[in-house]
Amino acid sequence: MKKGLDAYKLKLIALIFMIVDHVYKAFDGPLHASQPGECWPQWLPVTARFVMPLFLFLMIEGFYHTRSRIKYLLRLFGAELVMTIGSIPVNYYTHVVDPVTGEMTFKSLVHMTGIFYGLGCLLGFVWCLDNFKQGKNRVLNIFLAIVWAVLSFFGTGLYLLPLAFFMWLFRGRKVLISVGTIAWSAVLLMQTLTSYNEMLAAGSGPIGGLYTHLCYDNEWAMFLVIPFIFLYNGERGKNTAFTKYFFYVFFPVHLWILAIARFAIFKQ
Repeated sequence: MKKGLDAYKLKLIALIFMIVDHVYKAFDGPLHASQPGECWPQWLPVTARFVMPLFLFLMIEGFYHTRSRIKYLLRLFGAELVMTIGSIPVNYYTHVVDPVTGEMTFKSLVHMTGIFYGLGCLLGFVWCLDNFKQGKNRVLNIFLAIVWAVLSFFGTGLYLLPLAFFMWLFRGRKVLISVGTIAWSAVLLMQTLTSYNEMLAAGSGPIGGLYTHLCYDNEWAMFLVIPFIFLYNGERGKNTAFTKYFFYVFFPVHLWILAIARFAIFKQ
């Protein structure tokens, strides 16, 4: 057994941080409304910003090890479809409405996160880049890569697209992946600081100042994935039907449970 952590163990670690992040998002706001003062530390969500980059990194690794890339792609989009359909009764029960109109719409009913859709688009993006690298229909594949990239913006791909490119381009070279990740995080940090200065100039800065803004607009902290990338030992780890589909099932189910629990307790 190689030193470090395999993909399965890394996913479990990411899962724990993801749960903490989602519990924070589900309950911290309502608690603030019912209790005076700060409830949970504002920095908690920052600690979980490595989760999506880590899942992306492991997805790209899985792309090169899977026996069927098309099945891998279909599995991601299938999970997104199931999550969308399952979200309808949950969002109806919890009275999710359009933030602009205040009315319940089809869009509000199917809303959840788009995580599987975003990862699926990025998988398609990487697949086309890999075909291009191998000299297969280069014009077509670069065109399709652009299409996948644009489609990813409608899910979770906006912040992850550059990381997907670096993780594909420098696959197997962890130092270069880290350099690319740090560079992209620095860009996002500059964007966050710029938005904060613009809010100050408009007289609408957050009550907690820069600290609160950095904790809220926290995509800049994706560089926290770097230690986990170096811990990855290249092995898949435990491989059963349960471990293969567990993460696809757990992600939507735990969000549904949190949404129902939040509504049951706080009616919001």
